[in-house]
Amino acid sequence: MHNFMAILSQLFWGVTIGALSAAFETLAKGAMMIGGLGGAGWYGLKWRKSRRERDGKGKD
Repeated sequence: MHNFMAILSQLFWGVTIGALSAAFETLAKGAMMIGGLGGAGWYGLKWRKSRRERDGKGKD
């Protein structure tokens, strides 16, 4: 019975660690995606503003 409980304990620990690492990995990927999209949006707005000022259209 001791061997059976040891096997179940290791299985439970492996499943728990696997689930936690998958959850943190998903959160990290989501944060990187949001950061990338936010950075691209910021760069696009910056580029658009500099283009308007360069073309003289921003003086309206």
